[in-house]
Amino acid sequence: MGTSVVRDSTMKSHYEAVERVISAMRNRMDQPLSLGSMARIAFASRYHFSRTFRQVTGVPPAQFLYALRLERAKRLLMHTQRKVIDICYDVGYNSVGTFTRRFTDLLGVSPQAFRELAQSAPEQESPYPDGSAVPNGHPRSGYVVSGYVSAPSNFKGLIFVGLFETPIPQGKPLACALTSKSGPYQFDGAPEGELFLFALGLERPIHAPESFQYESALRGGGHPLRISRNGITGTTNLRLRPPSPFDPPILLTLPLLIERAAGATRRRN
Repeated sequence: MGTSVVRDSTMKSHYEAVERVISAMRNRMDQPLSLGSMARIAFASRYHFSRTFRQVTGVPPAQFLYALRLERAKRLLMHTQRKVIDICYDVGYNSVGTFTRRFTDLLGVSPQAFRELAQSAPEQESPYPDGSAVPNGHPRSGYVVSGYVSAPSNFKGLIFVGLFETPIPQGKPLACALTSKSGPYQFDGAPEGELFLFALGLERPIHAPESFQYESALRGGGHPLRISRNGITGTTNLRLRPPSPFDPPILLTLPLLIERAAGATRRRN
């Protein structure tokens, strides 16, 4: 058996193992799921499972699990009338206070406020010209990041490009830009260090659910950039693609980011 065949077989088994664990995460959201339990589902040692999971998804299993839980919470808040405390238990939290703090820190708004915002949101239109940086209301220092984002030829919608501290796009981006088609983008204010570049494509018309939930949105990037005074290491060019089962969830509230940026622009003008 050739080396390439062995390698392909090994990679296939790795992806199958990770897929089993992600399926268990989704099906047992309200139950504790330890690293040891995940490793047993993957038929691997804890060490090899953790390494394999990170190679396949880009993030550690515990981070993937908490992102899945908050993604499920978003969906329940939007599409059901269940109380926040019940949703907290549904997605595996034992403390409503802990759940509320984590949700608010990463989504930028409390669970109840998220529900109200999502259920009252109109269709979204970008207030920014193509490739423009999204302002945050105060002068930025740091480095300029520029590149090119490619979307499928038939894409019509909104493209978000953001720079994050983690390989899960979550919370408030360190810097970001919006565009509506393939082309260049640029933003400033990028700090030094290893950061992660990510793109999200939402088809237009962007109805309220699609602007708050991103399971079917096009994606790109997720790779690290090393930014220093000597320059940027890593590609800043991005290609949007359909989502994969191995992609970590997206923990953003894009309409909130756009609205806050628009408010900052209005105040400055």
